[in-house]
Amino acid sequence: MKLDFLGDAFDHWKGSLIESLSKAHILRNFAVDLMVTDGDWRNEDFQLYARLLRVAQGQLLEHRVTLTEREKYFNEIQHPGDLFLDSDTGVATGTAKKQHVKACEIGQLLDRGPSDRLLVIYQAVRGKVEPRVKEVVNALKKPNVVLTGCSYESNTAAMLFLSRIATRSDQVADHFDALLKPRAGNRIRRFPGDQ
Repeated sequence: MKLDFLGDAFDHWKGSLIESLSKAHILRNFAVDLMVTDGDWRNEDFQLYARLLRVAQGQLLEHRVTLTEREKYFNEIQHPGDLFLDSDTGVATGTAKKQHVKACEIGQLLDRGPSDRLLVIYQAVRGKVEPRVKEVVNALKKPNVVLTGCSYESNTAAMLFLSRIATRSDQVADHFDALLKPRAGNRIRRFPGDQ
């Protein structure tokens, strides 16, 4: 998350999705990792971010190291519940930069949390969303990250909901299917780990 992006329309969209899932009691012991990629964040910036995401500021994870020390950064994430990673660009399908999340890091976070952890990741997209989401799903299969998931797709971004337990991502997809009927087919995509 870059400070320059704070308060853009995507923060409102992310917050709306998170609030909807929270009110439906689908998210469990939910926390947010901002994945800050720039400095100079002040307390009021964190407060604004929490308000936009419709979470308590105490749900934002804190770090002692930055993403320049990726292994240490991800090892600091010891939260025992569901988790949202707000990376600048989403899951890396090629060479990862600090604004990406690597497939192996996703696997580690799923392994480190409860067995039914739901991992939520913001995915920015250049071009068409559907092919990009498929590319991400294929990248997640390569390191044998066994998972199931779904995506909520806009015309320029997606939110990915990943778990090792199909019932968790199915709850998310079912929730948004019911909310968006009859338009869910254009927005909600399920991807079982065996596809």
